[in-house]
This record gives sequence, structure tokens and C-alpha cells, in this order.
Amino acid sequence: MNNIRARKINNNITEGTLKSAIWKLAMPMMAGALLQDLFTLIDLFFVGRLGYVAVAALSISGVILSVMIMVAIGISSGITALVAHFIGKKDYNSADNALFQAVIVSTICSVGIALIGLFGTAGLLRMFGVSPEVIPAASGYLKITFIWSIFIFFFIAFNQALRGSGDALVPLKVLILANIINIVLDPFLIFGLGFFPMMGVAGSAAATVISRAVGAIVLLRHLFFGHSTLHFHRGIFRINLPVMGRMVKIGFFASFEVMLRHLSLLLLLRLITSFGTACLAGYGIAIRLRMVIMVLGFGMGNATGVLVGQNMGAGKSHRASQSGWQTLRYYELIVLPVAVLFFIFSPSIVSIFNNRPEVVEIGSSFLRFIAVTLPFLAFSLILGKGINGAGDTVAPAIMTGIAQLGLRIPVAYLMVLVLGLGTNGIWLGINASDICQGLAMMWYFKQGFWQKRYHKHRAFLEQERVLLPFE
Repeated sequence: MNNIRARKINNNITEGTLKSAIWKLAMPMMAGALLQDLFTLIDLFFVGRLGYVAVAALSISGVILSVMIMVAIGISSGITALVAHFIGKKDYNSADNALFQAVIVSTICSVGIALIGLFGTAGLLRMFGVSPEVIPAASGYLKITFIWSIFIFFFIAFNQALRGSGDALVPLKVLILANIINIVLDPFLIFGLGFFPMMGVAGSAAATVISRAVGAIVLLRHLFFGHSTLHFHRGIFRINLPVMGRMVKIGFFASFEVMLRHLSLLLLLRLITSFGTACLAGYGIAIRLRMVIMVLGFGMGNATGVLVGQNMGAGKSHRASQSGWQTLRYYELIVLPVAVLFFIFSPSIVSIFNNRPEVVEIGSSFLRFIAVTLPFLAFSLILGKGINGAGDTVAPAIMTGIAQLGLRIPVAYLMVLVLGLGTNGIWLGINASDICQGLAMMWYFKQGFWQKRYHKHRAFLEQERVLLPFE
């Protein structure tokens, strides 16, 4: 059965001026990344009104949920790379089928997580050493999120698949809708306003699940009936083990890279807390400001991944490479002025969030160190995502592991414990890893090793005859 609906094709990605293609993808993706960041802040704002126990429950739940998010990131990285590849080749039915494989993988993962939600949340929290007073609230939050995780997986998979196809606007609109629903539902479900039950911290989880479920349903309707690049139709509902395996392989190393980043932060946090509460507060403020800039980089990096993936699929390797360098230049135009502001006005910036002298001194010191490395961080964020877009997630994971575990942690501990440089030793460890990782990513991208790995992926797909004929 042929799919007779017209497809929404974004030809600007593989044709025309790169500047237009970059910004048409990057602007919605940057906005979407900021909205995702806002989502967590809204939850924290409302839950914070319940007291410190509720905040602790939300915090520890976030740490545990990061494992689930790592799995979702893996699936989304795999589906983005494969969809971009097939769309670039103009093999639209195979792109549709690849999305269906993501649905199957997401379903399998969510079933496993749901079983943990049904039977294991309290035990999981006790394993993390959570105090008895926090366990009930955290367990309620995790139980709801885990049991209904399928909606979160679908929401992320549909969003990333559409972005991989070159459609960044529909995911942004649906994300805005989901955030509005979450903001409206949060106070009603957390505090029990009107006829809603008072659910406390669990209400935040319920609002999250409901908002993501609505978003997933809207996206599913769009895929079935809308003017979409990707189409769900009867002809593509078949299991394709080679594509599924390739998706899992690409996604595994993307998830592994995120895990390495989390592990590095945990090991570094242990050193930071040894300097007391003021150091932790100053670090928290500076790292949060750094994250705002990184969030914009994630948006532009995702755009780079789509551009690289589709242009490689279209056989335009030079344009794929140029899209990485040009997007990097645009992001540096954002980063460099911010770096100057951070370096010159760091005490004033930190004091906006906390004016305690020790906090301002430590936070502003770290912010100046951050300012030096922001241009190098841009290499990792933009070019790293471009490499991922070609289906090469192994090299970025290796570079991340070497830089953040093999360099950052040893250097920081050496500077602090052996050379006695205090908190500056920690910042030097972070700087060393950011600079080395950025330079390594730039070298790898310039050498074109990612293109060789892409062609291996492509040869595998064609050899296994996964470009299935559709009647």
C-alpha cells in the first residue's frame, strides 16, 4: 500500500546556502533546549514550596532518573542519525521504518523501567543511602515516572526523529504545548487545588507524565495524518532487526558518553564539597551559568548533527564538513562576547544570585576560568554533535572518557591535594579537560575519520538489505 500523503521536505539542508539551513534548524532547536531547561526549573520552583524534604526527594529522584534519560538519549541519537541518513538519500519509507524500530526499542525499555517502578523504587532509594524521611516522597515520584515512562520515551523519540528529518518547528511547537500543560498542572497536582488531589512531589511527576503523554499523542497524530516529513502507515510496520541493531549500537555509545560525564561530575563534587558550603554554592552558581551557554550549544549542535547526517546521506561529504565548521563559527560569535562578560563582570554576575562574600569570591573565580575555556567547549558541543550525526558515537565517547575521567579528575586532585592550590586547582582540572577535549574533537573532525565510520554504517545497512522495498 503506497503512502499517498504529501511529505513535508526540507530541501534547504542538502541544497542552497548553508547559512539559511543552519539558522532554520538551529533557532528552533536552541529554543527547544532552553524550554527543556525551563521545565526542570518550574518543577523545582513549585516543589520547593513544600520544604527541604520535598526538594531533597526531587533532587535524588533526578539523579536516579538520569539513568533513564541516558537510555532515552541513546535511542534518540540512534534514530536521529538513521533518519537523517535515509532522508538525505531520499529513501523516505526506510526513514519511516527506522522510526518504527525506535518505537519498538522504546517500548521494550519502558516495560523494563515500569517493572522497576512497580516493585523496586523504595529498594532502589535505600541502595542509594537515602534517609527514611525522604524515601516516601521520592518513591512516589519515581513510581509514577517509571510506570508511565513509555510516554516520555515516545515523546523524545518522535521529537528527535522529526528533527533528524529536518523539521525543527513542529517539535518546538509541541514542546511549548507540553511545557504549558506542565506549568498549569504542577500547582494543581502538587498542592491539591480545586478538585485535584494533593499529591506533593508525586504531583510533579504526574504533571510531567501527562504533559509528555499529550505531546506524544499530538506528535503521533501528526505522523499518521499531518503534513509531515515522516509518515506512519501500514507498509512500514515491520520489525527490521539490522536497523534496530544499528540504532542500539549508535545509541549505546551516546548513552555511555553521558554516563562518563555524570561520573566525572560526581567524582569532582566530592572534592568540591570538601571545601565547604560556600564553595559548593559558588560552584553551583557558576556551573549553572555555564549550563545556560551549553544549552544553546546543544541546540546548535543538534542542528549540526542533522546537517551532517542528511548531507552524508545525500553523498555531499564536503557540504557535511562545511556545515560543522560554519555552525561552529556562528556559535563562537555567541560564546566569545559572553566569555568577555563573564571574565570582566564575574563578581557582579555571581552576586545577583548570592551576595555572601565567600560565595561571590569563589563563584567569580570559577566563572573567570570558565570564560577562558568557553571557546574550546564550543568545539566539543558543535563538532561532537556533528560527528554523532554521522552515526559515529564511539569516538566522542572515548574522547570524553579520556578528557573527563583520565585528565580532569587526576589533574584536579593533584592540584588540590599535592600542590595545594585550593579551589583554583579544581578549576584548572576542569579547564585542562575542556581544552584538551575541544582540541581533540576539532582534530578528529578535521581529519574526517567520522566520514569513514559513516561509510561503514552505510555499507552495513546496504549489505544487510535493510533498505526495504515498500509496496
